[in-house]
Amino acid sequence: MKIIDFDKIESKERYKLMSQNIIPRPIAWIVTENEDKVNIAPFSYFTGVSSVPPLLMVSIGRKKPTIDEPKDTFRNIKETKKATVCLVEPDMMEIVDKTGEILPFNESEAKRFNIELERIDENFPPIVKGVKRAFFTELYGTFERDEMKTIPFFLEIKKMYLNGEFNPLARVGKGYTTLCKEI
Repeated sequence: MKIIDFDKIESKERYKLMSQNIIPRPIAWIVTENEDKVNIAPFSYFTGVSSVPPLLMVSIGRKKPTIDEPKDTFRNIKETKKATVCLVEPDMMEIVDKTGEILPFNESEAKRFNIELERIDENFPPIVKGVKRAFFTELYGTFERDEMKTIPFFLEIKKMYLNGEFNPLARVGKGYTTLCKEI
């Protein structure tokens, strides 16, 4: 038996323990728009937290290596108050990994990696073409404290996109898995 005191280990070790043991973690692309640029970023640190109101929570950090500058998704949601959360399937895994690359604020992952987008609702950022599930969300609030390296964003689901059968991709430990077939 082993008890690990999180106050006595480095943040990198805490992250590893959490991300490899809080499983499964669904993978999503969060699509935001700001200054006429579309940002597409992969996240596995997100989950549903409430049905009344319908809320998702995503934990968003800062750009590496400096961590002083917020990630584009962080900045865009704070400024525009909107995001589209696209759930990812296994055949998208390779391109999802590529979109995790840190790009300058004025460069779009959609253009860099030739990702097709589809405008489903004029009031929200587009979806990634081919996704089977997406949530159109508005910022409900954040929980920010000075010592936090990642900030929980609470996003209220306003609409949901559904298209056909869905086989979600998830993180389990260091690898990927599928969760289930829709029944």
